[in-house]
Amino acid sequence: MSPTHLQTARSQSKVDSAAIEKLLRGPEQLALRNKVLPVLANDPIFDKTRKPFLNHAQGIIDSLKVCKRLLELRDQHNWTREEYVMALLSLEETVPLAMSENAFMTVIDSQGSPEQKAHWLPRCRSYEIIGCYAQTEIAHGSNVQGLQTTARYDAQTKEFVINTPMAEDAKFWIGAMGVTANHALVQAILQVPDSFQPSGYRSVGPHLFIVPIRDQITHKPLPGITVGDIGPKAYGGFRVLDNGYLHLNSVRVPRDYMLMAHSKVSPNGEFQPAKHDKLSYGSMVYLRAGIPATQGWSLARAVTIAIRYCISRTQFSTSPGTPENSVIDYASTRHRLYPLLATSYAYIFAGKELLNSYYDMMDSLAKGDVSKLAEVHALSTALKTKSSWDCVAGMEEARKAMGGHGYSHLSGVAAIFAQQTPAQTFEGDNYVISQQIARALIKAVMLLKQHPQAPLPGSFSYLHQVLSPSPFTTSPDNWSNPSQQIQALQKCAAKIINDLAVVLAKNPRTPWTDLSWTSARLAAAHADIFVVDSFQKAVQAHGNPDLRKLGELYSLTTLVKAIPELVEAGVDTAGLRQAQEAAVGAISKEAAVGLTDAFGWLDWELPGVLGKKDGRIYEEMTRVVEEWDINKGEYGPQLREAALALTGHESAKTAKSKL
Repeated sequence: MSPTHLQTARSQSKVDSAAIEKLLRGPEQLALRNKVLPVLANDPIFDKTRKPFLNHAQGIIDSLKVCKRLLELRDQHNWTREEYVMALLSLEETVPLAMSENAFMTVIDSQGSPEQKAHWLPRCRSYEIIGCYAQTEIAHGSNVQGLQTTARYDAQTKEFVINTPMAEDAKFWIGAMGVTANHALVQAILQVPDSFQPSGYRSVGPHLFIVPIRDQITHKPLPGITVGDIGPKAYGGFRVLDNGYLHLNSVRVPRDYMLMAHSKVSPNGEFQPAKHDKLSYGSMVYLRAGIPATQGWSLARAVTIAIRYCISRTQFSTSPGTPENSVIDYASTRHRLYPLLATSYAYIFAGKELLNSYYDMMDSLAKGDVSKLAEVHALSTALKTKSSWDCVAGMEEARKAMGGHGYSHLSGVAAIFAQQTPAQTFEGDNYVISQQIARALIKAVMLLKQHPQAPLPGSFSYLHQVLSPSPFTTSPDNWSNPSQQIQALQKCAAKIINDLAVVLAKNPRTPWTDLSWTSARLAAAHADIFVVDSFQKAVQAHGNPDLRKLGELYSLTTLVKAIPELVEAGVDTAGLRQAQEAAVGAISKEAAVGLTDAFGWLDWELPGVLGKKDGRIYEEMTRVVEEWDINKGEYGPQLREAALALTGHESAKTAKSKL
């Protein structure tokens, strides 16, 4: 059998894919993957080609069977907890147990008291309890302080009475709540007794409460609970996750069901606030901090499929009688896909650095040190917004680069897009939470105005340029200089911050709603500095020449996208676009194959069939479509009857007209 175009390109690649994969994933993750993923790939219940044909209810039922099978495999293979979590997170789509692990257990672990963790976590890990995280309300999302769900403390019974008073206060969009969860971690406004208040209570802000919602024997809703599934989502995304709604009508839970690692309510109703009002933010930052790496790895799957397919696919020849060209040989394809390849690497590196900063911050928080929280909160918010914007747009561009077959679910890219596109709105709508970053940066600038020598966190250090701009000259021949790239991006961000500061100085009462568009631009500019810097650090630390080319391409692509902002900041961009185009040209298709192989994907991990590692895509497309139910005759009689009804109708009408 002759080698495919993809196999030929791989054989000519000089990229050390194994070394780069080790760098990207680390030896521990590689060991976990090597043990767990082959088990999943060879089990028919995890076959992905049949999933697009399932309706919403069938998809949820299938995901519950998948969860059950994972638990069986865990026991059968004696997987450690780390190995089991690796299996759970390696599935293409988010299943209910993943929500229980990431959004329920993680928060209890960080926000619960030692006694609460000892009581709840073992029951969660045995799946006696399956949980979900219930914050978003049908009419309230990003504004946690504006939530309408209340938890009023009854000092006589030592219970909290939890209510969603109005229809618009119902919890909504809650993952794993629709069908699966029997407990919910409910974010509610805590009300404690206060005789000086007309109502006899005062509100002390949002807190977390563990609320049983379904009977653990019958799985039916408990008294006062109305719960259900909200139905299919846009683009068919999150098809197998039972996002749900929840009404709470005077539901009572014991006092110790409020998570009390930081804030506490005594048996007689006295409220003891946290030592620092930001301590509870730590766990809330966790989900947001994990998004950039997730987006990077998701784009890596999409771009791997697209590059492999565009090497395998041929279209037109340069001259009569010569073989057709691979689609990747067209400059328009390379200029779309190679920057996306660089972008996936960039967010993987930046995501790893962000998570390291998060864990460092959590260690500090455990000691009562909140000094790192502001920076990590701002960074996680900025990177969440920018990574979801860049990567989701990149997935769609990868799909389009694949031409007509990209529109089929056989490409797999559309499924990745559908799964990741809501990251632009969950964990805070990007345009709304960008205001948090702008506020933090403006606050830091105001501090510098009062104390010019005040120390700033590393990612804020460029703010000195807002007050004391340093001279910066560019050279058209020097855009490959990492220092020039970073300085140009810092100039860009500093200009946007200065513009905001000028507006606020003229009118300090300017509502932030009027500044939300500029805040989004600032969030993107702030993120760009960190991401480019993270990639440059990775390149400097490991000295891999292929990574150096990719890092340069990412930096230059980021700068080209920012040309309007750079010009406004007074940066001479002459030669920048030419440098970026040269960086695209410096990557061969053989190197591109090696750099996608370095992600280490199994064919099983790439949805669809167009990203197969051996490049034999047409044989696989034919095999898969011929095995679909609609083609195997299962619906044959119904389809024939429906089709004949049309042709028979026309025949009958013609015969009747002759009479």
